[in-house]
Amino acid sequence: MKIALMLTLLFAAHNCSVDAPRPQSSDLVGRWKVDITFENESTRSMSLDAEDSGKGSLLLEGARSNWDEPAKPSQAKLTVGNDKRVTILAPVEFPIGNVGRETGVLALKGVFKSESKITGDIALFPMDQDPMDPKATPTKTGKFEATRVRGN
Repeated sequence: MKIALMLTLLFAAHNCSVDAPRPQSSDLVGRWKVDITFENESTRSMSLDAEDSGKGSLLLEGARSNWDEPAKPSQAKLTVGNDKRVTILAPVEFPIGNVGRETGVLALKGVFKSESKITGDIALFPMDQDPMDPKATPTKTGKFEATRVRGN
C-alpha cells in the first residue's frame, strides 16, 4: 500500500511540474543563425549550436580586425518553456574598433514563430549583473531573429 501511494505521489508531482521551464527542447536542438539589431541600429551576427542538454555555444560571426584574435565560442545556457518561449544566456565579447572590447552577458528572450524561426528581445548586461534579476540594468537592448540552419 505504501509503495502504491508513493508511486501515485511521484506521478502526480511529475505531472504537476509539466508547465515549468525545461532545460531544453528538441525544437531548439541544432544550428541557428542569430541576427541582432541593437536600438542604436548597430548589428551583429552570431551562430548558436544548441544541444539537447540545455547547453550550447554562441559564436560571433563577421569581419574582424587583423589585430583581433579569431572569435571563440562561449558557453550558452538554453531554456524552452511549454509556451514555446526561449531564453538564451551567454557571455559575449564584441570588438570595438581595432583593440577595444565590449564584454557582458547577452540575454535573448524570444518565442518560436515557426519550427525554424525565433524572434524576440535582447539585452546586454555587465558581467557583474545577473540578467535574470529584475533589478539588473542592461547596457544595450534590441531585437533578434534566429533562423535554423539546415543541413547540419
